[in-house]
Amino acid sequence: MNYLIASDIFGLTPAFTQFTEGFDTKVTVIDPYDNELQPIDSEEYNYNKFIQKCGHDKYTDKLQKCFAHLQAPTTCIAFSAGASAAWRAQLLTGNTHLKKLIGFYPSQIRNYLALDANVPCEFIFPKHEVHFNVDEVIAILNNKSAVKCNKTNYLHGFMNEHSVNYNEQAYNYFSHYLKVAL
Repeated sequence: MNYLIASDIFGLTPAFTQFTEGFDTKVTVIDPYDNELQPIDSEEYNYNKFIQKCGHDKYTDKLQKCFAHLQAPTTCIAFSAGASAAWRAQLLTGNTHLKKLIGFYPSQIRNYLALDANVPCEFIFPKHEVHFNVDEVIAILNNKSAVKCNKTNYLHGFMNEHSVNYNEQAYNYFSHYLKVAL
């Protein structure tokens, strides 16, 4: 199984690169900034940069193009804006090589709850989000076939070393989970 790993708004950082190198199979990385290493700043700065340089629609298009060109069985692992974009993009592809989507804290998914899953989707949510009720979104998604949601005790960004909500214990647990469970 190959992996396509989509970053959050921070894009390609040393920590993200280290995470992606931890897999012992082919990994393709996609990020909002065309694989350019990004300076680390505040989440607010990086979010504004993401909106200015890429945005949610363009990121969805980038992922959909990647999905369309898959040539081997692939699981997509995606974070935050990348997870929301992957949710939208998976519906737009008919490529049977996309086998699964695992999305961490996909906050923008709240705006796309009418979509369905073309492939098995697993979403890992934080314990709460500022802009929406996590439990309500999970309830809607869990009623869809091929969608499974898990709610953690962590906050949005717990897998990103550069996030104020980074949690080393959660990072270690889910890194192991991804490498063993897949």
